[in-house]
This record gives sequence, C-alpha cells and structure tokens, in this order.
Amino acid sequence: MTAEHDGRAGLDALMAAIVDEPLPQESRADDAFMAEHRSATADLALLREQLGVLADALTAEPAVQAEPAEQRAAPAHRPGRLRRSRPPRASRFSSPSRPSPGARLRPLVLRAAGVAAAGAMVFGAGWAVVQVGHGASDDADAKASAASDAGARADGPGAKGTEDAGSPLGDPGYLVCTRLVVEGEVTDVRPLSGTTRERVTLRVTHAYRPAESTREAGFEMERDMDPLLAAGDHVLVALGRGSVTPDVWAVGEADIAPMRTALARALPETADLTCTGSPSG
Repeated sequence: MTAEHDGRAGLDALMAAIVDEPLPQESRADDAFMAEHRSATADLALLREQLGVLADALTAEPAVQAEPAEQRAAPAHRPGRLRRSRPPRASRFSSPSRPSPGARLRPLVLRAAGVAAAGAMVFGAGWAVVQVGHGASDDADAKASAASDAGARADGPGAKGTEDAGSPLGDPGYLVCTRLVVEGEVTDVRPLSGTTRERVTLRVTHAYRPAESTREAGFEMERDMDPLLAAGDHVLVALGRGSVTPDVWAVGEADIAPMRTALARALPETADLTCTGSPSG
C-alpha cells in the first residue's frame, strides 16, 4: 500500500471520529482503519474533557478574599493623602438571584467553541502530518539516490562513498587487528560436511594485510549469508585474528570501490599501532 493511500485512510478515520458519523461496513472490516478510528476517538474525548475543565475554570466565580487585618485596622486618614470613599459592597449572604440568560449561556458557548477548536486543531495537524510526511519521504528518497550514486563513483584518493562511512575497513584500530585483508576471484565454493558452512577458495589479486600474501586464500562462510559467494565472483574480504570467517566482505566493483578508498586512507595509519584485542565481527 502506498504512502498516499495510507494518508487518505488516516484522514478518513480522523474525520469520522470528529463528526461522529456511522462507519460503512467496508471500513469496519478494515482492522487498520478501525484502530486509527479508535485512537482518534480517544484523543478527541481527552481533548473535550480537558477543554471542559478549562471552560469551567474560566467561568467560575472568583473567590471573595478577606481583607488583611492590617488594612482593617488602618486609620481612616493619613496626613498628606486623600482617601476616597468606596461604594458599598454587596453582602456575601444576600438573597440568591437568578442568573441572567447571558451568564447561563457563557459556559455552553465556551465549551462549544473549545470542542470546535479541538476538532479544527486535530484535523489541521493530521493534514499537516500527511503533507509533511509525503515531502520528507520524497526528499529522503532523492538524497539517498544521490548519495548512492556518489558512493559508486568514489574511486580516487580522498573520495568518500556512502558505504565506507560505516565500514570497519576505514578504522586503523580495526585493521591492525586483522590477519588477512585481500581482494580476488572466487575459484571454488564447497559445502563443509556436517556443518552449515561452505569453504570458499580465493585467487588473490591484491593483498592489503599482510602486504606479502599467498596467491590463494581460503575461508568459511555460513550458507545463508548475504551476499552469497559463487565461483567467478570478484570479492574483497577481511578476517580478524584467529577467525576463519570474514568480518567484512563485498562482492562486485560497485561495493568494493568505496572499501578500497577507505583502506587507502586507513592503512598508512596502522604503522604505529599495536593490536590490543581481536576485532569484533
């Protein structure tokens, strides 16, 4: 299901919750739609409750504050100041009077306005999320595509592709703890009896660590590893000390090129380093 379809479905569920209209049979049969509708209904109920509390607070009668004792005991006249008499204050215990129609309607109007504002806010927020989601998705796809193209073209000194950014081959601390980093052609792949692994034989065309390596290298891989290796594949592999399975492997020129670049930058920095532990695979 596309992102556009998901956005429309979510908007329908939200609108149905706001206007509280009966749901058609096909909508009731849609588990995802009903989950969204229940969530929207719960959110609206919470908003109505909170706005009701706010309306009650706004329409409540202010509490009558008692005058401090100091003010009651103050003299009626102070030199140099003119004191004006206050109009008589209504008694707290006067006979109850019937509230005016305006006073009765005010809480209802405030509550209705609050509920309407909540509905508009939720609707607007849902629409904004859908629109921003589409824009962010399209922008992210465009950036990812551009970054992938740049990584595939990275083949010169100092170039940096997207795939070597997180590769351990760009870390001198990892490289100094490897026993073998080579590139070459797969000449043979055979299942190891009694195990879930395969024995891979490689004709070495370039040795990175150690620089003087044999013309042939062998290692083991699980049969369900991705990508799988087959005879004729051009690969680059790195094995840690004491390990028979590679920590890192890449198949094909597009994946190997950025790793070569990472190796070219990191290998010179291993000259003065000492391995303090085996690299993690």
